[in-house]
Amino acid sequence: MQHSSRVAYAQTLRGYAAICVLISHYYGIFWGNPKAVGDLINAPEAAVTVPAYLTWLHVVPQFNWGAFGVALFFLISGFVIPFSLSRQGAGAFLVGRFFRIVPLYMVGFTISLAAIGATTLYFVRSWPFSPSSVAIHYVPGLRDILWSRNIDGIVWTLEIEMKFYVICALFAVWFRRTSLVVFVAPVILLAMCIWLGATPASQNYPIALAAMLSGPYLIYMFIGVAFHYAHVGRINPQQMTFLVGALFLIHVVALNGTIFNSMLPGAWSYGAALIVFAFAASFPVLFRATKIGEFFANISYPLYVVHGVAGYAALRLLIDKGASPLSALIVVTAAALGLSWLLHVTVETRSDRWGKQLIQRWKARWEKEIPVELAPAE
Repeated sequence: MQHSSRVAYAQTLRGYAAICVLISHYYGIFWGNPKAVGDLINAPEAAVTVPAYLTWLHVVPQFNWGAFGVALFFLISGFVIPFSLSRQGAGAFLVGRFFRIVPLYMVGFTISLAAIGATTLYFVRSWPFSPSSVAIHYVPGLRDILWSRNIDGIVWTLEIEMKFYVICALFAVWFRRTSLVVFVAPVILLAMCIWLGATPASQNYPIALAAMLSGPYLIYMFIGVAFHYAHVGRINPQQMTFLVGALFLIHVVALNGTIFNSMLPGAWSYGAALIVFAFAASFPVLFRATKIGEFFANISYPLYVVHGVAGYAALRLLIDKGASPLSALIVVTAAALGLSWLLHVTVETRSDRWGKQLIQRWKARWEKEIPVELAPAE
């Protein structure tokens, strides 16, 4: 049995998830919702329609590529995070996660701001963001608690990730024991969502809003934990099936019980992601590592962080300059992939290594001091 945070099928699905989110944004939303894109990049609404050759990507109205990709990311996180907790304490885990997520996000967000600056200058508009809203945005997990403006459109998922890390750190002792106690957390989250959703006064407070938005998706991430427990042999397939079904049900109930229940139709795409993940877990040989799959898996996080606003801005400017939709899509997609690879090798891998080195120095210092402090008296 494979006891590694880089289980091949999960790594392969990571690349699929990033591609799906890119498809949603470049090959769907940009053409189907130009007003939302214009608001995001501070540009006039573009007079575009979905090209005929892209319509086949959207023939099933209940399926959303972006929601499907995000759901895969959530499941993968729930599946792999317990591996990290089994090797280190809660403090080291949180430090490692910080260096894994935040430095790259800061760089990616700076690129997003530069892209908005380019469209702002090109279309002769005023800068739409206050200095405080920009500063708050730089650390995922802070913006939604303060209920500040979402500038890049994707940070909300990273904010949920950061909350999941905190919850896992709080349950670290039980995660290391692969105890079923960890599944108390989604039950608490369900109760929180129902209580806040039924308390109108709570809807006026930023923390309550952040909790209602994050809660249902945090519950969904614990489905990945259930797959992890089955993977390491802690529960049998029948128990996993029950847990997965129950968690998906309470995810839907929690989402329906909040003021964000307009997002409930996304449950179809989250269900589809669950089916794909379960299929990959059942037939991992079909999702084994390949060079192309590893490439997309390795750039999945930088691609997720940097492609959105910057890609929208580039597409908008190219279309305004008379480029055909197909040529604009090819150029911007290739540029997004290239930039993501560059960020992976120059920022992501280095910041991840710095975090690991910091943790190792702390461990070495701790191990050096412990014998002195606890040495028996002569």
